[in-house]
Amino acid sequence: MPWCPKCGTEYREGFTECKDCHVALTEEKTAIQAEPETESETTYVGLQKPIAVYTAPTTSEAEMIVEALKHNGIDAMTRKAAFEEMRAYTGDSERYGVVVIVDAGETAQARQVIETFRADLAESELSEDELAVLAEEQAVQEPAGELEDNASFKVLPIVLGVIGVALLLLWMISGR
Repeated sequence: MPWCPKCGTEYREGFTECKDCHVALTEEKTAIQAEPETESETTYVGLQKPIAVYTAPTTSEAEMIVEALKHNGIDAMTRKAAFEEMRAYTGDSERYGVVVIVDAGETAQARQVIETFRADLAESELSEDELAVLAEEQAVQEPAGELEDNASFKVLPIVLGVIGVALLLLWMISGR
């Protein structure tokens, strides 16, 4: 079975590239790629005492927060929350998201940066009226596309004609 040399994900035969890391797959899983047995064995490069400070509902939000933290001089990284795959079944994005991790000594500063980031993000969100205006502008800018040619409607008269002829023949045969 092919393995990703970067993240250690196993793939079925026929795959040649990791969908997450975009690197060529190898045939064997090496000791470097071995997955840690427990959470405590996971290594966080650059963090002495890693601690989770925030769980983002989406990967993109987590990456933006990590960038904001790094911009403020705080080393940070992400990892998927435990049981992340359950989000598809439960719809609970707050519980099963992407965890942002920082060093324990920078927790207070990191939470302040995250709070500021989220407040700025909330302020930049558009109201329903603004979204409606944008939608109208976009609808005006984009010309209406031609209707799609549906082949089933071309065949419909033929099918109805065949059924009509068959019914007529049955009526003529049964009437005599």
